[in-house]
Amino acid sequence: MSYSPFTWAVLLAAALAGGAINALAGGGMFMVFPSLLFAGVAPITANATATVTLMPGGWASTWVYRDRLAARHGWRLVLGMALASAAGGGVGSELLLHTSNAQFAKLVPWLMFAATVIFTFAGQMRRLASSHHAQETREVPLVVGQFFLSIYGGYFGAGMGVIMLALFMVSANMDVQTASGIRILCGSVTNLVAALIFALRGIIDWHIGIPMLLCAIAGGYIGARLVKLLNEDRARNVILVYAWTITLWLLIRAYI
Repeated sequence: MSYSPFTWAVLLAAALAGGAINALAGGGMFMVFPSLLFAGVAPITANATATVTLMPGGWASTWVYRDRLAARHGWRLVLGMALASAAGGGVGSELLLHTSNAQFAKLVPWLMFAATVIFTFAGQMRRLASSHHAQETREVPLVVGQFFLSIYGGYFGAGMGVIMLALFMVSANMDVQTASGIRILCGSVTNLVAALIFALRGIIDWHIGIPMLLCAIAGGYIGARLVKLLNEDRARNVILVYAWTITLWLLIRAYI
């Protein structure tokens, strides 16, 4: 597919913003995935390309948290969580590949709606999880729960991080920094497995995916610098306004 200069500008700007938003407050998928849809990319290809675009930022963040990953629970639990994420990501991506573009197009507005609702109530979910913070780590429910969350992550993924953080705080005796580090690692593993499967099946638009990936990396660097200057709650509010606008537009386009 060829793109006009204006479309290129929109897609690269969306990738830059998506990388920055992920570094600031999360929610980069809300920027990248809809921009690809608007450019006329088929829904499943758009989802796969968006996954690849935002993946490097997750690994960069994982490196930042490397000293926290096994600080309390050791590497056995971390490895188990990573393997569950890989397995779930593989199942989810295969489910996506067995969904037609027509079927996925009908699901997209509702997937975006669910992700936006989750993102909207992220603060309340974190507070609720904190109030039910586990006094000991229940490894089996934690790993099983991560497996099922990763299936969703491999299939679509927006909003997955919020639910993961709630799962970790309810099922494990983790401080916020450890939970955040393992969450980012698990999300990165999920996206890596999904991206590899998408690449092997040839459904990624590399023509636009590679330039967008580079812009997302640059955006992640910019966002990391802005974290020190901007208020996270304000950044989330801006993302929410945008996410609800896009979601409502997708619902209206699909059903009216």
